[in-house]
Amino acid sequence: MSSYVWPNDDGWPYPDSVGEWADQAGDIDDDLLSLRAGPPHLFDDLDPLERQVITSRFGLDGAVPRTMKQLHNDTGVARAELREALGSGLAKLRTQLS
Repeated sequence: MSSYVWPNDDGWPYPDSVGEWADQAGDIDDDLLSLRAGPPHLFDDLDPLERQVITSRFGLDGAVPRTMKQLHNDTGVARAELREALGSGLAKLRTQLS
């Protein structure tokens, strides 16, 4: 059964305030697997913030994956800036992997 998100009194919630959704019966995420097993120079073209956000968000450094809210609390960087760094970093990685 699908769960829908509706606006509350404060407006639409941020995606990370709804909670993490995981498909327990889903297949292995091939993109994440290729990032973990990829060549070490794969992250050389990323800015330091992009590298930090991607490795922390997806747990590529061996730690538990962190939410954007946790990253915001840890770094003090605005969530919008973290989302922008995540998007631009993933775009750079996609072009390198293709």
